[in-house]
Amino acid sequence: MQHSDASTVPMLTRLSAEQRREQLVSAALSLALRQGLDAVTVRAVADQADVSFGIVHYCFDSKDALVAALIERIITEQLEAFTGDDVLRSMAEPAGIGAQALADRLDATMLSVWRKIAEFPDRWILHSESMVMSFRAEPGSPLHGIGERQNRIAEHFVAQFLQAAAEASAMTWTVPLTTVVGAALQWVDGILYGWLSDRDDDAARSAFELLTGWLCGFARPV
Repeated sequence: MQHSDASTVPMLTRLSAEQRREQLVSAALSLALRQGLDAVTVRAVADQADVSFGIVHYCFDSKDALVAALIERIITEQLEAFTGDDVLRSMAEPAGIGAQALADRLDATMLSVWRKIAEFPDRWILHSESMVMSFRAEPGSPLHGIGERQNRIAEHFVAQFLQAAAEASAMTWTVPLTTVVGAALQWVDGILYGWLSDRDDDAARSAFELLTGWLCGFARPV
């Protein structure tokens, strides 16, 4: 496929700048899902999106800026596994009060999250790749700090979720949530990496049940 950089720049008028950026990020995501983040180059994204090389450069200052936008998309989609409608419904369903009610709420949420992990494993592999790429990025790069920011967002949500689950169950946490949230997220990451390696669904579900039991050990009735 041949592109005429100068003549195709007016294509930007057909879509808003934001729409064009979203189109290019979607093309980058399609490439990355098939071949990994290393396959995301300006030329490859232009070909995937069927636009000129110049349009990609018009929308993104550099390859790093394009990949950074892609990683932000990956982060947003992965966080939706924890904040989506299924999770909200599991929290809204009546489960009673007390320690068992808290465990049931946590179990329901873990199961919802797990289903999305198992349904889209390639996206979770990209999630891991994006973290490594961010940690390796030099200061000043658009990629620098994305992994750390992702961790902060995840920690904030998990802390809010655990607090809401405890309140709905008439329970309270006996330690500051900051004490357990980081460890819980590391536990989830470990389960994820183990499953990506062996695809053992039963082992992963058992590990999530152990995580629920561990978390409930830090709760008591109000």
